[in-house]
Amino acid sequence: MSTPAAGAFELWRQDDHGTRFLVGCYPTLEEAERRLAELTRTQHKQSYWITPAATAAPTTAPRPERG
Repeated sequence: MSTPAAGAFELWRQDDHGTRFLVGCYPTLEEAERRLAELTRTQHKQSYWITPAATAAPTTAPRPERG
């Protein structure tokens, strides 16, 4: 799975135990919705949702200046 690009969408799943999994990253909302539709055709008790992909890189706290 590649790093999501700006404007990308993530498809998530939550199982019966409350554990959340990233199903995949999709370049458009339409593609994410198409995959969501495929996964929800069966009558599983899983929950699925789509979110905008996180595009910001992790940051670290600045180092204190030495005085």
